[in-house]
Amino acid sequence: MMRKQCLVLACALAAGPALSYAQEAEETAKPRGWDIELEGSYLLKSGNTRSQNLAAVANLTHDGRLWRHTGKMEAVNEMSRNDETREDERTAERYYGSYKLDRKFGYEGRNYIFNIVTYDKDNFSGYHYQASYAVGLGRRFLDTETHTLDLEAGPGYRVDCLDPSDSYTSCQDKEESLIGRFAAKYEWKISETASFKEDFTTEVGDENTVVRAETSLTSKINDHFSLRLSHLLKRNSKVPDDGSHRSDQETRVSVVYTF
Repeated sequence: MMRKQCLVLACALAAGPALSYAQEAEETAKPRGWDIELEGSYLLKSGNTRSQNLAAVANLTHDGRLWRHTGKMEAVNEMSRNDETREDERTAERYYGSYKLDRKFGYEGRNYIFNIVTYDKDNFSGYHYQASYAVGLGRRFLDTETHTLDLEAGPGYRVDCLDPSDSYTSCQDKEESLIGRFAAKYEWKISETASFKEDFTTEVGDENTVVRAETSLTSKINDHFSLRLSHLLKRNSKVPDDGSHRSDQETRVSVVYTF
């Protein structure tokens, strides 16, 4: 009888780690939900100068075992008082959207094939809108609890619309070009409540090279709310001959709500 009880106990102890590993693998294989961030900022100036600036950003991410989805939407609007006419005039209006789909493969899914489509409409950039699509290879070179680094490269196609129409899709005068897209995305988890991110992308074309670099520092207030300091740099190596600047920069302090 004693021998039989010892045998049962030994089997249970041996099966314990196996069950634990199986449960852990099952939990890892379960699909994750979407990670959603809503970011907003509002700046009002009055006195010698009068203006109001409103910015809204939405970030969506779903990182599964084989597929990773990343979406981004931005809207910025600014109104300023004209000292001569004493009327409010729009001085900034910009809309941006992107969707990226990664298919992981290789060791631990560090290598992946990416597809990305972007749309950028800035009414004060000299372009009616700029849209692009690219496909290529990426690799996660750093993947630790503290640091992650993704590098990507691949060919693509871009449309630079020059017609100053109010439409979001139609275009009477456009420049089409093949591009090479190169990107780097770095994230540093400084502490349990603070993180640093750098998202850099360049689209190299024969006539125009577009650079977009976004740097942010986020500090968590609680499980849902955070404060974010961010800086966005956009640059076109070629702009229409209408007085538009090649570079635009935005610096914001925002409140972020995370689902």
